[in-house]
Amino acid sequence: MPKYQMMFDTVKGDVKHNVDIDDTETLEHVLEEILWELKQRGGMLKGHGQPQVVCNSQSLDFSLPLPGQGVYPNDVLRVSTIDTNG
Repeated sequence: MPKYQMMFDTVKGDVKHNVDIDDTETLEHVLEEILWELKQRGGMLKGHGQPQVVCNSQSLDFSLPLPGQGVYPNDVLRVSTIDTNG
């Protein structure tokens, strides 16, 4: 299974974890578990909005597999939240 580097923007600063995501899996299916594991390790995303994942300055579509979006093993995925107004 391919490994990706995820950099989480947490309340305590950047936290890096390597995660396994299969080529056919989508962020829609795996991100909730990944964020749960981050929380179990004492990490919490900064902000209160919806999560977003960015790679190479491009916001990723949660419904598409990573390779189909030009994201490959060992790429760095930055996970943060989208601030919502009102």
